[in-house]
Amino acid sequence: MKRFKLPKKAAHMGAWFMPKELMDKIDLWWNENKDYVAAGLSGPEYEKDSMDLGIEPYDFNEPWGSYRDELQLCLNDFLNQFPESDELQQSFNIHENYNLQWYPKGGGFKSWHHENAGDVRGIHRHLVFMTYIDDVPEAGTAFKYQDIVTPCVKGLTLIWPAGWTHTHKSQVTMKHEKRIITGWYNYDKIFDIFKDER
Repeated sequence: MKRFKLPKKAAHMGAWFMPKELMDKIDLWWNENKDYVAAGLSGPEYEKDSMDLGIEPYDFNEPWGSYRDELQLCLNDFLNQFPESDELQQSFNIHENYNLQWYPKGGGFKSWHHENAGDVRGIHRHLVFMTYIDDVPEAGTAFKYQDIVTPCVKGLTLIWPAGWTHTHKSQVTMKHEKRIITGWYNYDKIFDIFKDER
């Protein structure tokens, strides 16, 4: 696992490269399953144009077993860089479905947003992860308060805090399609408390 060097102003963010061969396996999985996509969901106050395939958190069939192994390596390094993110009163893990998202040309999550706004859908979210599946020019992710745009580079994986400090949105390209994997690490006990209210 190789780190990707982010600018210093990219506070409390980690970035790494997953193997390109794994992205190729995910590409094959997508091609075999894309008939099951559904329109991406978000709140009515947001503008989002995507098609999503949900991956169950306990699905370790390939390629997702390998993806989770690589993601765990990224998380371990993130926790080493920012140990306070692991010095918590609660343990955390992936409990929600995470998504393989496809954005058409001109598509994206176009509104500024963050992943834990204190509502029942997100109050249990601690950290966010995202992996770019393809090399796509000018199709990264803009982070408002860090004042950076991360590039859409094949295998590049990011982890960052779920709160408002990491407000972000898609960098929209009119020339290319884009695919990512994204999801959340959830606080175990808070997730259990709110699991029937989502």
